[in-house]
Amino acid sequence: MKINCFIIIILFFLSEMLGQEISMKSISFSYGQTYNVKLDRTYSRLSKNGFNHFFNTEYKVLNRSKSINIQSNFMIGTLKTKGNNINLIDNYAGNLRLKYLKKIGKINVENLSIYVGGNINFSGDVWFPHNSKLRYAWDIYLGIGLAISICHKINSKLFFQYDLDIFLLGVLWRSHNNGQQLITEKIQLEKGLFASVFEIPRFSYIVNTLYVNNSFKLLYIVSNKVDIYYKFTLLYEYIKQPLVKKGYEFSNSIGVTYKF
Repeated sequence: MKINCFIIIILFFLSEMLGQEISMKSISFSYGQTYNVKLDRTYSRLSKNGFNHFFNTEYKVLNRSKSINIQSNFMIGTLKTKGNNINLIDNYAGNLRLKYLKKIGKINVENLSIYVGGNINFSGDVWFPHNSKLRYAWDIYLGIGLAISICHKINSKLFFQYDLDIFLLGVLWRSHNNGQQLITEKIQLEKGLFASVFEIPRFSYIVNTLYVNNSFKLLYIVSNKVDIYYKFTLLYEYIKQPLVKKGYEFSNSIGVTYKF
């Protein structure tokens, strides 16, 4: 409920920022499957992989020269290690991202639009091993970065869009070296769960923490109010010491956009 209220407040300010120049507002919903390949030395040096359910909601405010976008998604599923069923972990992930983009007007290429700007990103990734519930771990990130969007009009009904998000600076909260430990449990008992999650803040930048998100969208206009689309997303993440983690996420989803 609190998250929904927060999103509503943000949407109100987005409309106020663009004022009377707004030419289109839209909201999109999509569902798909994400294939994860992840390595985290919290548990072992063996990579974890598997398909997860992926849900995404996106709100966009657009005028002739600017675009403001707020996107939230949620992922849930189980990851395992190839060759055995011992290293099973439940994977929960979520993301809230705000992007402000400005159209580059000097590019005179027919049917091509390029937007450049920045993003603010808040994301979390939580793992719960099946065999030891006390060894769960998390990565929670808050930061800013670079955003690029390229849209190509194939014909009057069909559009192709590529989006790139690179997160440059931020704060990363991670669990202790062995996941959940007694010191974390003590903090939970004395100060609550929220305090333990944000227990150890670390400065994050592209050398020690790298997130690169690529998305490719093929959009078809059904009517003046409705679009349908297919979207492929590739996310690469790399986190260095004290707990080395790296991995890929390959997402395929289909969605619908309502314009108003």
